[in-house]
Amino acid sequence: MQICETTGKTVEEALRLAAEELGVDVSEVGYEVIDQSGKSFLGLGAKCHIRAWVKGEDEDAGESAEEADLGSETDAELAKSVMDIVTTVVEAMKLDVKAEFRGVTDEEIKVELLGSEVAILIGKRGQTLDALQYLVAMAVGKNDQTRKRVILDAEGYRERHARMVERKAMEFADAVRQHGREAVLDPQPARDRRIVHMLLADDPDVCTYSEGDGEDRHVVISPRT
Repeated sequence: MQICETTGKTVEEALRLAAEELGVDVSEVGYEVIDQSGKSFLGLGAKCHIRAWVKGEDEDAGESAEEADLGSETDAELAKSVMDIVTTVVEAMKLDVKAEFRGVTDEEIKVELLGSEVAILIGKRGQTLDALQYLVAMAVGKNDQTRKRVILDAEGYRERHARMVERKAMEFADAVRQHGREAVLDPQPARDRRIVHMLLADDPDVCTYSEGDGEDRHVVISPRT
């Protein structure tokens, strides 16, 4: 999948620049807001930095709630409960977004959000998506005793974001190997720190640890002694 990053005075300008770089129409571009200044309603502002991709390139075409693996009757009931909650939230927000069931395993249940306004539900660095996932999980947990994890994604955002975190972690790790000095990463949410720790857990040259509190907590990559 081709991904690009562009910056404009507004979301629309950044999208137009991304569409030109990707060689498609603006309506075919999916995006997430990485950073913005002068933010106002719906993310408009004086400066907007986005990551963009062509819609549909990473989607599992043709899959639906009926076609996906529902497993047992209990799993089917759980899937319906999750879908009802997510659909109710999205409809209340009046966004051009729909939810599609992606499957259920012994450990988790997956739902994908798709649509022209899905970037609003991703939010800056995935924070809105994380908050929505947490709320859905809490609502489902009141009635479900299986305690499966709810995974809420948006047009493949989580996979793309994980690959980006891994690339940056490897760049820092290479620098640590080359110079023999610790590298301090920017503060990250727990899920991103976990990605870095797992990626470098078996590396023979470097090791990782977390330090800091709350929103300032970050990963340090250190030469392995």
